[in-house]
Formats: sequence, structure tokens, C-alpha cells
Amino acid sequence: MGFISPSDFDTTPAHVCLAVVGSVFVALLSRIFYCQYVHPLAVFHGPWYATSFSLVGAVISVLQKEPQFFMYLARKYGTSLPIRISPTTLLFPSSSSLKHIYRSPHLNTKSALYGTGALGPPHLFTTLDGDEHRKLRKALSNAPWTIGPLKKTWESRFDKLVMLFVEKMGQHADEGQVVCVSDKVAEFAADIMSMVSFGKPFGCVKNGTDERGVLKNWRKGLGFFGFVGRFRFFRDYVMKTSVLGAWFLPSMSNDSGMGWLMCEADRQVSIREKQNKEKAFEGMSDFLQYCLAARFSPSHPLTPTQKRAHVTLLIQAGADTTGTALGSILRFIFTSPPTLARLRSEITTADKAGYLSTPIQYDETRRHLPYFQACVKEGLRLHPPATNLFARVVPKDGAMVDGVWVPGGMEITSYAYVVQRDRHLYGDDADKFRPERWLEGEKKSSEMDASQFVFGMGARVCLGKDIAVLELCKLLPEMIRRFDVEVVQQGRYVVVGGVAYNEGFLGRFVKRNVGVNMRSLAIV
Repeated sequence: MGFISPSDFDTTPAHVCLAVVGSVFVALLSRIFYCQYVHPLAVFHGPWYATSFSLVGAVISVLQKEPQFFMYLARKYGTSLPIRISPTTLLFPSSSSLKHIYRSPHLNTKSALYGTGALGPPHLFTTLDGDEHRKLRKALSNAPWTIGPLKKTWESRFDKLVMLFVEKMGQHADEGQVVCVSDKVAEFAADIMSMVSFGKPFGCVKNGTDERGVLKNWRKGLGFFGFVGRFRFFRDYVMKTSVLGAWFLPSMSNDSGMGWLMCEADRQVSIREKQNKEKAFEGMSDFLQYCLAARFSPSHPLTPTQKRAHVTLLIQAGADTTGTALGSILRFIFTSPPTLARLRSEITTADKAGYLSTPIQYDETRRHLPYFQACVKEGLRLHPPATNLFARVVPKDGAMVDGVWVPGGMEITSYAYVVQRDRHLYGDDADKFRPERWLEGEKKSSEMDASQFVFGMGARVCLGKDIAVLELCKLLPEMIRRFDVEVVQQGRYVVVGGVAYNEGFLGRFVKRNVGVNMRSLAIV
């Protein structure tokens, strides 16, 4: 019998590495084969790399290329059929699909993308189950969400902040300063949302800063929110591991951004609850007070965690997104001389006729500034502030969606940036800013209105939609009425994690000689 040579058991690092690489390669090939030929969604077209690995979509989101990537897919594959964008997700690129996905009571379970905890403790926006969402929304329905009650309750307080903003921008104009216009209007939106939430604004406009870095830190967190939601392995395994998951999530020990908001919500709730015990609440209710008063039933209030989570909901969902809308619309207007000239003519005509107050009221905007409203709709169409993957889970028995059968358990979504550029509806110039399209006939305008996905639709339509609309219809016409903006740098519209913001829109405010016919309101 001969001796066994050590070479018979060669375990050098090179051979081990080769074996590992070979195993990984085989696993990847097996994954690709399954996703492309065996998976229930294999019959739908889509790029092999994205339809085989959810990591691809996560990386595209982090690289801020998601809108461009989906537009590329829509041009490559067309919009008549859904496009597979991940192993388990179909994107419906046609505007006709919106009502089928988001108005169906059978498709009201959200994708797990929203259940990661990246946006803090669970609240209305991150509730996945449709029935639970309905109960929670009903419990919060005591707040004045529709435009009528909002005008009555909040418009006079919005007026004060509008006039403060005008004053501060006037100071910048006097000094000839170049400012980041997109950041200034985002700070205004943060003040509005904090005022509605806590009863008084953070002071961003007054102090000319992003107080506590709320906007900055919100934006910093979007990359992680998009990555963890889109990368299924990370979402379903890493984030559900208590130690690792907790390490990635915001903490109330943070002194800025989301962590600070959580701390502030906890502090404000505790103070208000103590005050309410000592004396019944008097005066105008803010969202904090509505959360404390919310009930699932007469004897079933929100839990302490739900109260604190929802107090920050408006700021999370509405501050920077509304700021994005304000900034994008201003950039479109001030970089389009024909649009600005027509808009100025409309405002001047209404001014001379005595139709506009100081500051302009919501009803006056709606009644006397139709071209301005068209500019708002067009800006929101092209630059939706939250063009996210609002995916729904198909019931286990499957569902017919816009004429296409989708197997059960799969995720289906639309995408505002894509559907709001649908050439079948908006024409060959769908990528261009042309507000006139909204004034070319009531039927056409109604069709486009029905296909606007800016605020979502159906049972989960944005809770703060009318708050945002009230802001847009008050601040923007007042700014255009009072200022020119010399655009120094247009900046860019950025989408990361499915949420947009404007970066680097720089300009110099120049005061205009406004008319003397403006009716002044008493701002007290």
C-alpha cells in the first residue's frame, strides 16, 4: 500500500476560492434561469438583470436614476402591457391602469416596501393591511382634511407665514443675495407642516435655516429607505433581525432629522396630555390634538406609539414633498418667459379688477387665476414630488388588472413619473412643460385630471393633499405677483427612494412694483 500524497487533498486558498466562485456562479445562473423561465412572471417582458435580482432596482434607486430607468423601459417595451421591473413586481406604465390598481378594494394591501421601519414607528402611511388602514384612517378622520374645513381653520394662519416669507425674501432682494430658492420654499413648507402638527412653526422662515436639519436629514435617509424597500433579501432578512434591523433604524437618541422628530413628538404628546388632564383644551386644534382625540371606538383611543408616530406624519410626508412641488413649479415658470408673461398678465388683470387680496386667498386663486392653476398641474405632472413604487399585493387567487391576468402574491405598481408622461393621453410633447394643455377643452382636462397620480388615489389617497394644495395656491401666486427671480442656476430634480427634492436651484429675488388696487387683509 502506498502513502497518500498531500497533493491529493489540495486545499490551498486558490482552490478554495475557485470552489466558492464556482458555487456562486452556479447559484446565480440557477437564479437567472428560474426567474427567466420558471417564475410565474416569466411571461412578462423586462430586462433580465432587473427581473432576476431585486438588488438591481435598489442600486438604481440609490444612484438617483429610477425615473430615467423606468422611462427607458417604457420606450423600449411600450406602454400597452405591464413591464416586469423586479423578480416579483410588475410596472403598469399606462395611465389607464391607475383606476384598476388603486381604486379596487381587492388590491388594497401594500407591498412590504413600506413595512421596513425606515420611516420610524408604524403609522397610517406604512400600514400594509387594507382593513387596518381603513380603521386607522377612520379614527383620524376627525381632523379637517378637506379644503373647506382647512380654509376655515388654517388659512388665516397660512396668511401670516406667507407674509413673513415675502418679508424675508424682500430682505434678500434688498441685499442682492443669491439664495437657494428650492430650499427656501421647502423651509416654508416645513414651517406650515410643523405649525399644523404642533400648533406653531419650527421657525425655518423666521430664522432662514433648516431648523434641526429636518429637511437635510430627511433627504439623507431617502437612499436607505429606497434601498431597503427594493432589495428583498435585505428587507425580509436583515431588517427582521432584531439587532441588525435596530442598528439601521432611526433612534430617539438622534439629535436631528427623523430621530429628533420622534423625540419631539414624544415630548409634545407628553406635555399636551398633561395639560389636557389639568384643563380642557381650548382654542384651535392642531394635528397633535386630533391624534390625542382620535378613537377607533369611544373607549379605544390610539395607542401611545400610534399617537407619537402620527404627530410626525404630516411633517414626514408633506414638508419636503410640498417644498419640491413649490420649487419645481417656480423653476418651470421662471425659466419659461412666455409662461411667465402670460401668468403675470393674468395676475395683473385680476389685481386691477380688485379680485385679489393681500395675501391672495385660496378661493381667489381658484376663481380668477385659471392659467396659474394650469401651471401648477403641469409642474406636478412633470415633477411629481413622490414618484414612488406604491405597490399593491395581488390576492392569492390572482386578479385581472387593466386587461392582464396577474398571478396571486405578486406586486403591481404604477409610477407617477411614467404614467404622467403617457403620450396616448398627453400627446407627443408629453415631456414638455406646456400649461396650455390643461385649458384645451373640459373633456381633455378631465381625462388628465383623472390620471394625475401626484397624491395617489383611491382609499389611500394622500391624507394631507388639500394642505399641500392650499399652500401651492397661496404662496406661489403671491411670489410671482411680488418678485422676479433672476435664475443663476437651475439645479436639478432629484429622485431617490421614490421621493423627490430639488437641489441647487439658485436665484436672486428682485422686487416688483405691485399694483395699488390690492385689498389688504387684517393679519393679526
